[in-house]
Amino acid sequence: MPKKKLETPGKKTAKRSKYDPAWKTIIKQLFQDFLEFFFPKIFQAIDFSKGIAFLDKELNEIDPDSSIGDRIADILAKVHLKDGSIKYICLVIHIEVQSQPRPNFMERMFIYYYRAFNKEKKANIPVISLALLTDDNENYRPDEYLVRLFGFELRMKIPIIKILDYRTKPALRKKLETSTNPMVMVVNAQLKSHEVKRSDNARKFEAARELIRQCYAHGYSEETTHLMIKFFDWVIRLPEVYKGRIKEVIKETEEEYKMEYVAIWERDIERSATKRGIEKGMEKGLEKGLAKGLEKGLEKGFAKGLLKKAKETAARMLEDGLPIETISKYTGLSAVEIKKMAPISH
Repeated sequence: MPKKKLETPGKKTAKRSKYDPAWKTIIKQLFQDFLEFFFPKIFQAIDFSKGIAFLDKELNEIDPDSSIGDRIADILAKVHLKDGSIKYICLVIHIEVQSQPRPNFMERMFIYYYRAFNKEKKANIPVISLALLTDDNENYRPDEYLVRLFGFELRMKIPIIKILDYRTKPALRKKLETSTNPMVMVVNAQLKSHEVKRSDNARKFEAARELIRQCYAHGYSEETTHLMIKFFDWVIRLPEVYKGRIKEVIKETEEEYKMEYVAIWERDIERSATKRGIEKGMEKGLEKGLAKGLEKGLEKGFAKGLLKKAKETAARMLEDGLPIETISKYTGLSAVEIKKMAPISH
């Protein structure tokens, strides 16, 4: 019996999605949040204190399509498990927002898996593969590679996440409404992109505006908020003429939520200038033998400033009614400290 065909028929060569870099950036920058939200059992098994290694070089080596530049696998990560072992988690991200399912997807998944397995078998490091499907085709759900012939059988089944399910399944919709994980906004943005992909630019602008306001309402850190807004820009494509209006939305929303973030469009310039200033200051301090004084100053001045800033942010988040657990996660303050700041019991 020939190999079971599980994919929806389509063109032999699928066009690589322009959203691949967006998802790749999100997963790398928010890897722990990604696993906690989509694959909680895997998240619970990993010892993140030992770090995460993203293996881009190794990914290129096992890529079956490296010669033609048609990659579908975005992430290969090396992690340590709590039981002391080391595992590779191969996150193969299939992004299809145009409802054009990729033919032979699971065959290619099998090739990725086998090549990673073969590369690490001497070290006895197991490999697992996961798939995230962001297309809007309800019927496209490849999760198994199967070959049966003359008594021979080969089967590979992988866990998949279908983003569309967060719109259609009540339990997952509730998760979007109650979770404080940043992946909530990523999922909402992807779903919103499905809604407006055939709409005019005015509707797309309103969608982007709504996502930005929701993001600030969650009270994420500056870095996460910046990352989310870039993701919105990737998936809700707007012409250049709308960029100024988006900046105004960001500015107004920051003022409304009393966020003191540096404007998104100014951050990279300021960060470069700050980095140059720090490097110059450290060099001068070392030359004058003030390393000890610098350390003392950081402890008494910089740390004090950070604590003050964290408390101010926590106070604002309390006023907005955010849970103490969430406030603690993004400010670094203990639950006890936050409760002392609360005017009423939370």
